[in-house]
Amino acid sequence: MRKFILKCLFTIFPIMVLIYAYGFYVNFYLIDRLTKAGDLGKLGYFYIDKTQTNLGTPLSENKVDTYYDNIQRNYKVMTIGDSFSQQGFSGYQNYLAAKLGERILNYPDPRGRGYSSEDIALYLLNNDIYASLGCKTVIIETVEREFVQHILSFRDIKDINYTLEKEDNKPENNFTEKKKKDYLMETFKYIKYHLYKSKRPVKEVQLNTDCFSVPPYNTFYFYNDDLWKLSITKEEYNAILDKLNYLHKRFQEKGIDLYYMIAPDKYDVYQPYIINNPYPPKKVIDQLEENGINQLKWFINPRDNFREMIASGVKDVYHIDDTHWATIASETVGYIIADKIEKSTD
Repeated sequence: MRKFILKCLFTIFPIMVLIYAYGFYVNFYLIDRLTKAGDLGKLGYFYIDKTQTNLGTPLSENKVDTYYDNIQRNYKVMTIGDSFSQQGFSGYQNYLAAKLGERILNYPDPRGRGYSSEDIALYLLNNDIYASLGCKTVIIETVEREFVQHILSFRDIKDINYTLEKEDNKPENNFTEKKKKDYLMETFKYIKYHLYKSKRPVKEVQLNTDCFSVPPYNTFYFYNDDLWKLSITKEEYNAILDKLNYLHKRFQEKGIDLYYMIAPDKYDVYQPYIINNPYPPKKVIDQLEENGINQLKWFINPRDNFREMIASGVKDVYHIDDTHWATIASETVGYIIADKIEKSTD
């Protein structure tokens, strides 16, 4: 019996030491670093120092205000979107505001409350909120992976089940607080993540050129959900076109210019550069373009602009450790939209 116990101890002890070492690393080093990481870094338990990344043209002022109920100030331009529209100082709206020379109002991401950007855009329209704000231009943004679902299922609603108070819009960063509540759980999550590669939410491949200005220069991380909805049928395209035109017409009826932007998935933008790509190609934007979506002058599709930037050697179009485009891409998007708005008023 004693020999059996000793044998078990000799077997278990190294494992416990290893778990303890992992736990110390995760909870007292990595978690602190991850507060500075992008969303992919947080999901994938890795940290990359981005202090030398390409930041584009820096702006000296944040000219984007956040919407709340009963806001009194007037704005000519309002944006409604998901996390791509919530990038604050480095977001596309700030570059758009700088180019137009006026402040812009942005609605907080409504997805966590059960609504899409399209739902909220119509809710505000149906309640004459744009008119009360003096708003003449509305920009709706939806990420590519959710585009088909959102555009085919949006609701023309007059009521929502929540309110937005001014204090609700304060930014929060409670990643560290949440992560440190259970040291053991975080340790096992870290170990599990590295043991089960196929189930990781963050995918990793190599690119045939250096696309980032910090190491690993040609390692590409992307979100597993980018592999959702890889293509559309002709019937889906026709339904999408009908829905987009309906949305645009509803705004035209109120004398408001609508621009609809699809934020391309990171995987879609970089897929031509992936070496021996083990994942299926994403064709949604290709199919939209093949069927003539770009003929809609109010439809904004910056994917090809991003690919041209990458082909010309521009680094950090998207963040290396994040699903979102980086500052230099925000600048490009802001100027694309500003150009469309300015041409429409000529």
